Amino acid sequence: MSELIYTNESGDQVKTSQFLKNRGSCCKTSCLHCPYNFTLNKHGLEFEQLKLESMAKAQRIIDDNSPKEENSVSASLLASAFGGAKKKDTISKFQLDSYRIVKIKDHICGVVKVGKLGVSALYLKEHFKDQGLTKDTVASFFNPEL
Repeated sequence: MSELIYTNESGDQVKTSQFLKNRGSCCKTSCLHCPYNFTLNKHGLEFEQLKLESMAKAQRIIDDNSPKEENSVSASLLASAFGGAKKKDTISKFQLDSYRIVKIKDHICGVVKVGKLGVSALYLKEHFKDQGLTKDTVASFFNPEL
């Protein structure tokens, strides 16, 4: 991702983590894409139970993170030699309890799949992938009792 500024769904201009990295230091104003973890440490992450109304949006985030299926001979040979690609998660209405919407500063940044042991998979929106949000980091904010 090389863009420095993008326009969000509300029509606002948002600076990307690459723009903020190019600046060289944290401005401590809680930028949405802060790559220095200031915003993450100050505001934390919020987890929202997945509802039927938000299922399509969550599935779109998962689809954007899933590998594209290739039906070529070379892809077939690689799959037979090294194992196939990870299968894409598909959310059904019976699995809503297994997923949570992840928000930072009331903005959706991704989806997590949760199980008995906590976060098992993390799917981030494109503009949130380059700011240090890892599965372990997100899992440290997750409280399964909420």
